[in-house]
Amino acid sequence: YTMPLTKQYLKYVSGSCLGVVCSRKTGSLLLEKGYGNDRKWYSVSPALENVIIWDLKSGEKVWVFVGENHEVTSLAKARGDAKILAVGYEDGTIRIWNLESHECQVTFSGHKSAVTYLHFDVYSTRLVS
Repeated sequence: YTMPLTKQYLKYVSGSCLGVVCSRKTGSLLLEKGYGNDRKWYSVSPALENVIIWDLKSGEKVWVFVGENHEVTSLAKARGDAKILAVGYEDGTIRIWNLESHECQVTFSGHKSAVTYLHFDVYSTRLVS
């Protein structure tokens, strides 16, 4: 008797340790918070439809931005002190998240396919997708 294979292995579940860092369609971002001795480094990592922020020193999960049903395909952080994260999804939507309040500020739905690249201008006032 042989057991049939299922596709359950394709679904990742985020755990309490820093194991699988990100899903396959885009890479992680480094996020710096604070100055001098109070400086902390975080990893902003896509995990299927969610974005997880990890504290790199402790390896602890700090926050999860919960997406809907489409995989994250692109990430961009606003430059300088702006506390904004742009997340592109496989369905063509772009969500702008506030890194302090952890809320989605706006959702753009103009693309007909996956968002493959996001970039803020020098002043973080415009986003190219």
